[in-house]
Amino acid sequence: MPIVIVRVGRRMIGEDTSLTEAEREYLADRIETLREEVFVGRLDERHFRELDRNEESREDWAEYVERMGERDFLGIAVPGEYNGAGGTYVETVLAEQAIGYAGTIVHACQASLTQHVGRTMYEHGNERIRESYLAPMLDGELVVSQAYTEPGSGTDLAHMETTAEREGDGWVIRGEKRFIDFAEYGDFYFLPARTSGADGDREGVSLFVVDADADGIELLENQSDWHGFRGTGAAWMAFDDVRVPEENLVGEEGAAWSYITAELNLEHLTVARYCLGASERALEIAANYTTEREVNERPVSRYQAVNHEVAEMATELDAAYLLNTRAARLLDEGGISAGRMEGAMAKWYGNDLAHEIADTCIQIVGGIGTTTSYPIERIQRDVRAGRFLGGASEVMKSIVQHDAYGVLDDESFEGDYVGNELEGLPWLGGRKRSAADDG
Repeated sequence: MPIVIVRVGRRMIGEDTSLTEAEREYLADRIETLREEVFVGRLDERHFRELDRNEESREDWAEYVERMGERDFLGIAVPGEYNGAGGTYVETVLAEQAIGYAGTIVHACQASLTQHVGRTMYEHGNERIRESYLAPMLDGELVVSQAYTEPGSGTDLAHMETTAEREGDGWVIRGEKRFIDFAEYGDFYFLPARTSGADGDREGVSLFVVDADADGIELLENQSDWHGFRGTGAAWMAFDDVRVPEENLVGEEGAAWSYITAELNLEHLTVARYCLGASERALEIAANYTTEREVNERPVSRYQAVNHEVAEMATELDAAYLLNTRAARLLDEGGISAGRMEGAMAKWYGNDLAHEIADTCIQIVGGIGTTTSYPIERIQRDVRAGRFLGGASEVMKSIVQHDAYGVLDDESFEGDYVGNELEGLPWLGGRKRSAADDG
């Protein structure tokens, strides 16, 4: 039986001045609720291991979303009118951290979908979408699946080949999607398709809500045998003349690009935060292990090579949480499309760090860390996916560099003097060099 270490109320390693007292209490309450009321019975540690072996069931996921809906974990930033919690984006990322810490990142992923998909449905969906899909989803009655990635496009979403054509009083969708988590268990798919424009155009992309039991949907290949991040019933899907009613179009026809990019702003934060929550659990277990494990009659934690690693991981974890909270506050202040650069910073740094922490924890625990006696090895495999989920680290760096160059631009810097510094100093606004400048 695997060893389980339980600790409730973890926040940051150091004092967290970025959160209010109410927010700190919220995080502690979310962790305790998950441990005491959600991940119990059929959803306990045995269920975690079943997910990792791809032995989950539709009933497991139905039970999970029902429990989460009853406890206000789904669609946290959506108003209570549609069964959301009416909370903030900061509370959203804190809840995702708690799920990653107390459960698995697969659990956190399903909850995360309700956060960003739910917010998009609320902001742009018509009343039918809100009442027939959004409200039941946030009540824990429906499992959602986001069908974005295609065989020929992922990050480059504007090059999708799936199309939707008007026919009669609705739409007909044709195309393929792959690596679609919860494809096997979803009650509906949140799906983009091209309705006009040319390949690569941002205009002409539309969003649809597609019922999972619609005729013409086929699961071509089960794709659950990942390196980690298992248990979602992921699949390669085909949509062959799938009819969708007009009212299942989300927002305006052809205008979904801005909806999707705004939604990704939130997804960047939730993915990073739940992976950080999982890596914190790995660090906690590893730190406890090294204080108990003795080598040459002294605890492993007394060896500088080990305790300096813990010091670095603790510091970097706190830094990642602070970046993430800052970005979430920007969403609360400016709306879901705010803080693009800050969100990309938090996503790239947070997800790369989460994997680094989990991997280092295996290293300092040693061989036993690669076994199922501790969940560290599963966490390490799981969080690896975070480096491309919702946007790869390399894409996040591209966003950061673009916006950072704009922030760092100094109009007084005289570019004409670059390579000709004998004539003047660019950083002094082109002023002629003097003996004082040369010391």
